[in-house]
Amino acid sequence: MRTYIGTKIVQAEPMDEVTFTLTVRRLPDVVAVDEHGRGREGYKVVYEDGYHSWSPKETFERAYRLVTDAERRLVQ
Repeated sequence: MRTYIGTKIVQAEPMDEVTFTLTVRRLPDVVAVDEHGRGREGYKVVYEDGYHSWSPKETFERAYRLVTDAERRLVQ
């Protein structure tokens, strides 16, 4: 296999895995919860084509950083 690196511009907001599963996917999946009924910390991610996914916090924060106002103006 070959190794690739890519770039994407996504929209995201902090959201635990249980909340994502119940509100976005609307599936009664079994997910691990803590003593407060919350799932793993992470982010709800929305891609340019409208696809929604969930990413664990550490994975998301390794791959993405917040876009600055100057960068946002360039993209628009």
